Formats: sequence, structure tokens, C-alpha cells
Amino acid sequence: MDVVVRTYREGDERDIVELLKACFEDFSNWGLTPEDWLLYESLDYGISRGSALVAEVGGRVVGHLQVVLRKVYIGDALVDVCGIANVCTHPEFRGRGIATRLVSEALRLCRSRGLPIASLLTGYASEGYRVYRALGFSNTGFLNFYIGTRESAERLLSFVKPVELDVAEVDEESLASVEEVHQEFCRSVNLTVWRPREYWVEKVLRRFFYYSFFYDRPKAALATVFRESSRVVGYSLAFRGYRQSRRYWPANTAVVLEVASTDPRYTPYVLAETLRRLYNEGAKVFTLYLPKVRDLLPALRFFEEFKGAFLMDYVLSVEGLLKSLVPELRRRARALTSSLDIDVNLRCGYGCANLRVFGGEVDVGGGCTGRHYLDLTNDGLVRVLYGVNSLRQVLSEGLIKEVYVDCSTLKSLVKLLHRRPYYIPRTDQW
Repeated sequence: MDVVVRTYREGDERDIVELLKACFEDFSNWGLTPEDWLLYESLDYGISRGSALVAEVGGRVVGHLQVVLRKVYIGDALVDVCGIANVCTHPEFRGRGIATRLVSEALRLCRSRGLPIASLLTGYASEGYRVYRALGFSNTGFLNFYIGTRESAERLLSFVKPVELDVAEVDEESLASVEEVHQEFCRSVNLTVWRPREYWVEKVLRRFFYYSFFYDRPKAALATVFRESSRVVGYSLAFRGYRQSRRYWPANTAVVLEVASTDPRYTPYVLAETLRRLYNEGAKVFTLYLPKVRDLLPALRFFEEFKGAFLMDYVLSVEGLLKSLVPELRRRARALTSSLDIDVNLRCGYGCANLRVFGGEVDVGGGCTGRHYLDLTNDGLVRVLYGVNSLRQVLSEGLIKEVYVDCSTLKSLVKLLHRRPYYIPRTDQW
């Protein structure tokens, strides 16, 4: 069987849409059309037709994959990520290596563009998961979520103390301030996504996206801004399943997509006030896509936690990834009371790079120079650089195969490479 993998050509959209609807129930329920698919690239800076791949057999489109470009925060650093989305093979052609061909071509395409890492979201231990694992993708971590009933909301509302804040809907006038709150939030939670102004306008004001490929009319959303003495101190984004015009969510469900505040004292109240409004409208089930940050943990205990999508990554350039992280590593080094002196090679199955830290200065070089090194598994490298696990955890979990550094260097690395909250907001997921 001859399989041809190529990029999008004019007219492919009809075959791509039929394939997506055959493979994914969500696209079928939502009623995806060729016009919807063509519109994506004008609404999202990371999506383009030129980054859509198809697999053909005998002139028939039997496979598809969409590359989605994202910039994700790791503290003060922004990392260019090659997102791999909508990987699908027609049911009649599964088990013949078509998905493997598509993903391999996507990795080649992203490497040619100089991107340091490719990421995808899948179901853990699914058929797709096994394909990606065989290709060398890392096990990075779950994106968990929470579900509760009206009773859960009642318990949270009785627990959170009210705060004197003015509450209104997000509009164009408040959008710049909301962006500032979002950027501050992003620097405290790894893997959150950078959003330009037009992205906010298209995805929150003109339409309301609850996933990169699914949206509804703005009146189905609840986008709320919180002010203290006219200064914006928080915002929330939520979706009302009972007002949707295109079927995706259960009709009795309210979905909280984002909660952020400039002051940790206000964050629980921002969540509580958002839930109160949804509760008063009659929502019966509440789904919360929120990260495990210290501000929210006391409130989230009233809801049941579930494992969601599983994040997998493929490092295309260890040196490139480390160079992207220099601003954040420099910030951490300068925040320490003791001066660091590190010269170590970080190596794994993806490659090798040299990391040097002296005082508050950080430098990254290609190849492996010097005699000190950490030999990590692929999982270990991604988790420690993303902050999913600390270096201490990676060591204890056996994700480092060999350590050849002195005690002083190892202690310095433990101080530098620590764990941080991580989450990819559902609005930006690919």
C-alpha cells in the first residue's frame, strides 16, 4: 500500500472535515463544516492551512494531522512549541502505520522550522498513546480537571469569604487590563500560553472558544472582570452548556475555564463569584479546568478530581530548548541567596547540551563539553525542564540513568531545577 503524506492543497478541506467527523465524535456533534475549518487560520495565530498534513492512498485522503504553533510560558521564559493536533486515520485504514507517518512528517516539519520541542495531548494508554510512545515521545504528565454538583458549589460558596470587589463583564475597554492579569498568572504557572491582543478579541469577545477548534456565540459565555477601586485585579472565563448553539457540552453543565487574580487573597473569591452566577442560572453540573495552585487548593477540595488529557513531548533540540529557558533559569539563579557555580552536560535520548551557571549568569552550549554530566531518560529531561517534577523527584523516581557530578554541583542543580505548577488552559489546548 503506497501512502503519500503531503501538506494541504486547495479543496482538501472537505475530505479533512469528513475524516475528522468520522474519527472524533466531538467534531460530528459540533457540526464541523469546511467553512469552519478554513476559518480557523484567521482566528488563531498558531493554525494555518500550510501546516495541515494529509495522508493519501490511491488519491483518497485517509489520514490527517494539524500542526498548531504555540508559545508557552516557563516562568519568565517563552518556549516555541510545535503542537500536534487532530491526528486521525480513517477506520478502514488503521493499523497500517499511517499515523506514524503523519507524526514523523510533523516532527520533520517542526525541526526544519527551528522549533525546540513538539507536544501533543492524548488519552493515556490509548492506541494513539502507544504510537507516540514508540516514536519516542515522553510521558510528561496529566492535565487534571474537577467536577462537582450543585451541592459542591454550595459548600464552596459557604466556605469562601466575600470580598468587596466590583464585578462586570469583560469588554474591549477592560481587555488590556485582563491581559496584564493573564500575563502575571502565566509567569506563575508553567505551560500557560501567550496570547496576542487579536487572539483575545477573536476568542473571547467576538466568539468564545473553549478549545482551539470549538467555539460558540459570546452570549453562551460568562467572561467576568473583577475590580478594586477601578483597578482590574482578576478575571474568569466560563461557558454555559445550557446556552450553547452548537452541541458539545451536556446541556446542564457549566464549565469554568480560567480563574486568575493579581492577589492570592482574591483568587478563591473570583472562582466563588463565578460559580455563584452559574449556580443562580440553574447549572446542575460544574466542570472546572483549573491548575493546582496554592490559592485555589482549599476551594477545589469540594470537587472531585479526575485525570484528563495526557501531555507527551518530543524534544527536537536539547540545546534549543535550554536556550529558550535561559531567562527563567537566570531569574532563579539571581533569586538565590547563595551563588551558583555549575558546568554540566544534560544528555538523554534526544541529544545533549552544556549548561553553565556562574553567579546570576546562564549560558547554554551545543554538544557535550566538560566531564560532568547528568544522563537522564527522555521523560526525566522534559519533566525537570518543564517543572513537572523537581530534580530531586526525578532522581528519586529513577528517571536519571547516571550522575557524574560533584556534590556541590548536584546541590546547585537541585536549587535551580525545582517543581512548579503547570497547566495548559483548555482554550489554548491543541
